[in-house]
Amino acid sequence: MKDINLLTAPSNKTLEVLEINAGDAAKKRLMSMGIHIGDRLLKYNDSSWCPVLIRNITLNSSKIAIGKLLAAKILVRHEKT
Repeated sequence: MKDINLLTAPSNKTLEVLEINAGDAAKKRLMSMGIHIGDRLLKYNDSSWCPVLIRNITLNSSKIAIGKLLAAKILVRHEKT
């Protein structure tokens, strides 16, 4: 398993959040959206020009969109299924 950022991670795969390399304001924003270190996410799209659509499987949340710049700061691990 390789650690990559959320932006370049494959779609339709389970991903585990390892680290958030962003400032305090961005971290608080992600926490308010329900994204925490250790959570498992499902990424829905390979975004070339649109936001990244994800769902937090750990919290069984609804889909949310994250901008590409913020998604690039979220380090995830691809879980083999």
